[in-house]
Amino acid sequence: MNGFQGLTSHHWRVPAEPFEVTTEDGVRIAGSRLGAADPARPALLLAHGMIGWHRKPRFATFAEELTPWFTVYAMDMRGHGHSAGVCDFGGAEIFDVEAVHRLARDAGHATAISCGTSMGGIASIRHGALIGGTDAVVGISSLAYWAWHDDAHPRALRQVQSRIGTPAGRAALRAFGVRMPDHWDPPEAPEDVIGKIAPTPVVIVHGADDRLFPPSHAHRLYEAAGEPKRLLIGEGFGHAEDGLTPAFARKLVEVLAETVTL
Repeated sequence: MNGFQGLTSHHWRVPAEPFEVTTEDGVRIAGSRLGAADPARPALLLAHGMIGWHRKPRFATFAEELTPWFTVYAMDMRGHGHSAGVCDFGGAEIFDVEAVHRLARDAGHATAISCGTSMGGIASIRHGALIGGTDAVVGISSLAYWAWHDDAHPRALRQVQSRIGTPAGRAALRAFGVRMPDHWDPPEAPEDVIGKIAPTPVVIVHGADDRLFPPSHAHRLYEAAGEPKRLLIGEGFGHAEDGLTPAFARKLVEVLAETVTL
């Protein structure tokens, strides 16, 4: 269980079925299918951020909020939770998204939408651009470019660097089921590939109060994206899970209903 048992995990309040899939590069990905197992419903693939997991309470509650409209496939990204492998910060995670996408398609869902927060947003954008096959892509709190450190608020930057920037920090994360690489080569940045998603719709969501990746990242992604595209900047919304509220869930459904057939 990758040391994951000690973490606080949400107890599902909706029908839930665990799943496991294997990516094309051989990594086992675990998750839960939430809501009605009805292939006539649209599927929404939900990918968390770094140092997250799909049953982390706020993320899991948001997933449940979406089940009146979607069958939600919430996953643990590689290197996190019950999944295998090592985190790649949104690089190889495109294969995680693709494996769960194939699972949803094989279950008969005619519509499948990729949605991710922070690292999951990076992976969802890059998957839509480099692999494709989804009916819409939603990137929440995604960075646009890898050289983000100078833009981050100093306190937010120190918190991230203390966790992933030192051997001691990475070792400590293993107790939380998170496996970080000792070395990492950045892949294509989201802003460099997001234009390839078109003509599939893309929705960029960002918090006006994001202290890790400021809203300039969202504006750069939006400018680089092709049509159709939407940009939502939320007031009183910080980074990633901070904005995962019931009100935002309803707003996201509204935007997606204007974008694809639900």
